[in-house]
Amino acid sequence: MRKLSGFILFLPLLELVLLIAMGAAMGFLVTLLWIVATGIWGVWLMRTAGPNAMARAQRDVAATGRGQIDGLGVAANFLGGLMLLLPGPLTDLLGLVLVTPFLRRLAFGAWLAGKMQQIVVERGGFGSGPGGPGGPGSPDEDGNVYDADPDDIRRDEPRDPRRLDRDRDRR
Repeated sequence: MRKLSGFILFLPLLELVLLIAMGAAMGFLVTLLWIVATGIWGVWLMRTAGPNAMARAQRDVAATGRGQIDGLGVAANFLGGLMLLLPGPLTDLLGLVLVTPFLRRLAFGAWLAGKMQQIVVERGGFGSGPGGPGGPGSPDEDGNVYDADPDDIRRDEPRDPRRLDRDRDRR
């Protein structure tokens, strides 16, 4: 929460610096047209995201008897329109990612991959696996640890972890 509030306080300053740099690189008139055009596009998206989704759902119901609204897509289009309405290249980029389905899936996939890595690396996994409860390297109720390679276990034999220890000791 602290990071988010810091980002929200820092965002206007960053947007101002980026707008000044954009004006210096492309000129004042082009920068002004950019701000106005993305603002108009943002307002249009905010006004049409919900009604367009409802119309699509009604067409689907008429054609197939079933219809559903992509609530996440509607919310992303609305939030993307809001980001486009705010002046600044950073919020425009974020708005573009939110309103473009391909970029939205790509960004969500990258975010989800980062969260999965955080769970696996920083928190020690999902609960099973190496070091997790019940995974390889975990002791049983007697305190014994049984660790085996998948090729050591044959499906036609009954599973006996003590047999694996005896086979390993013979090598």
